[in-house]
Amino acid sequence: MSGTDNSYISLPDDELALLAKNGDEAAFDTLVFRYLGVINAVSRRFSAEGYEQKDFVQEGLLGLMYACKSYNPDASASFKTYMSVVVERRLISIIRKSSAKHVIPSENLVTMDDLSEAVEDTALTPEEALMLREHLKAVFKSLRAKLSETEYDVLMLYCSSMSYRQIAQELSITEKSVDNALQRARKKIGSEDMS
Repeated sequence: MSGTDNSYISLPDDELALLAKNGDEAAFDTLVFRYLGVINAVSRRFSAEGYEQKDFVQEGLLGLMYACKSYNPDASASFKTYMSVVVERRLISIIRKSSAKHVIPSENLVTMDDLSEAVEDTALTPEEALMLREHLKAVFKSLRAKLSETEYDVLMLYCSSMSYRQIAQELSITEKSVDNALQRARKKIGSEDMS
């Protein structure tokens, strides 16, 4: 992670989104850590042929990036609410596309040229999607390098919405060890340059 420090952790979501919109990777990284658990929880509600749960999480993170780019702080919704809707709609869109491939006969499909009204493309470009995927790989790689194996495992399970008790059972450690590992991970993420 590039330059994440305690000042980013204390910033509100709308400020982080604006910084991320303007290319601040550390602000986006902070939002990823803040909302990875939410995205993971939302993604678990969806399934589609040919997709694994991690694919939905990745698409959810792409939705987070789009939410940063398109969020209007003057609107009535908070960033968290807006981001949740964007992520959920992105995942629903994947399911619809997956279902549509199997249901609609090809003779009933209408080409884009036949549409009379313009369609706004809200998806990320392939380049943006690739850049986000590469950036996320770098974030997770830096986490693996900076955190101990236990800290990393606890953090990943915690971000997937598991309780302290569930994490302790999964890793065969005590709940106190889970809490300690999370506290150490938070300090390392909040105080060190993760690049």
